Amino acid sequence: MIMKQLITCLLACMGLFACTAPSVTIEGKNEINRQEEFHLYCSQAGSFIPIASAPIDSNGCFHLSVPLPQEGFYLLGTERGVMHPLYLKGNETIRLRFQTKGMVLEGEQTPENQVLSQWEQAATLVREHAFLYERFGGGYSTDPATFTRELEDLLRVRQQLKPEKATDNATFNSLLKAKMEADVDFYALAYLQRNAGNFSDTVRLSNYYQEMQPENTLQQTALLQLPYAGEMLRTYVWHKYGDPVELREAFKYKSTCLSDFKFQQHYLYNEITRFRYYEQYQQLIDSVGKTFFGKSYQNGLELIEKQLAWSKPGIPAVDFKGMQPDSSSLALSELLGKVIVVDVWATWCSPCRRMMPYFKQLEKELEGEEVEFLSVCIGTSIEWDSWKEIIATEELAGHLIFINSWTKGFAKEYRIVGVPRFLIFDRKGYIVSVNAPAPNKLALKELILKTLKK
Repeated sequence: MIMKQLITCLLACMGLFACTAPSVTIEGKNEINRQEEFHLYCSQAGSFIPIASAPIDSNGCFHLSVPLPQEGFYLLGTERGVMHPLYLKGNETIRLRFQTKGMVLEGEQTPENQVLSQWEQAATLVREHAFLYERFGGGYSTDPATFTRELEDLLRVRQQLKPEKATDNATFNSLLKAKMEADVDFYALAYLQRNAGNFSDTVRLSNYYQEMQPENTLQQTALLQLPYAGEMLRTYVWHKYGDPVELREAFKYKSTCLSDFKFQQHYLYNEITRFRYYEQYQQLIDSVGKTFFGKSYQNGLELIEKQLAWSKPGIPAVDFKGMQPDSSSLALSELLGKVIVVDVWATWCSPCRRMMPYFKQLEKELEGEEVEFLSVCIGTSIEWDSWKEIIATEELAGHLIFINSWTKGFAKEYRIVGVPRFLIFDRKGYIVSVNAPAPNKLALKELILKTLKK
């Protein structure tokens, strides 16, 4: 639904020039997955947004035609899959095939896409082992020695392709040079970001790490026209600050290492697209001000607000219930009249167990206040006995319920995909937070006390 809204919105904006704008036709076959639609994405304000969609038929074939807003890089792919770059000018037909090894161009192609395809194919393994493996079930990176060989092979390809003179199209040549430089530094840093914690003292990385200049390649003017610009900026910020706990939510502060205000906008917008809860979104918007992003980001922000609206503080909580140790039921609605603090956990979750003493201590500290503490264990029926054993071992008391489903009811309504999670509801049953701080943080107690004063 969100994808269709995005496409409809942009096509409406494109309507003013659709009659005269050059169009492109893309047709091909997907030999991997025939269950999804293909989307064509255009760069706008540093973000790639969908401008056309085509269903995949029973034979795996698809066909789309669309007027182009501009000449430049576009991305083609499924909503949950890998995005493949194309350079489009208009008045052209692109034929291709998707195979396990990636996107393969077929027939006569423009010089721009021939060169771009060479680069993308050469970068396949480096890109996958640097960061793309995270997007596939069962995907994996590789050892430092192998990645070093792959990275240095890619550097040789970059030198051989000579992007400055790759085609007769000076605009494309300039963008391709920017892309090649940014790609290599991005892949090198992304691999380091994800794997440095596992390196031993004897690991030897490519000498390129001493030669690279991400301050230039990942801060160049053309960056926002490149695929994965958001990931590149995010990786650059990590390169500057690392990932200390005290800075994980300091998005506005971290954005100041970016030289261009447009980069700061895009970095923060990219972070917003990763948020799972409305309160995260609201905190960032409050920190930078409503006018920070400008008009070019407003449509995207409005759609994100709609996606996160289920968790917005102040809306009525969806009621839920579970089984108590004596097999009787207890619902959230039965505790209304007091502020309700919920600890969500699972029998197999070690971090959940580590939070239990803090949760119990918080109960003692707030004894006598109008607060109810509710312990919610999510699992399956075979975990019932394990749940009761943990209750005894951890000496849990008070309101304890077991909910037998990870896929419906409470888990679905509150998007519980990981534990522990902590939630707060006010006396009337309205959401205060569905992503509250952990009980070992003073911030949780402060939020409870603030809610009690209302």
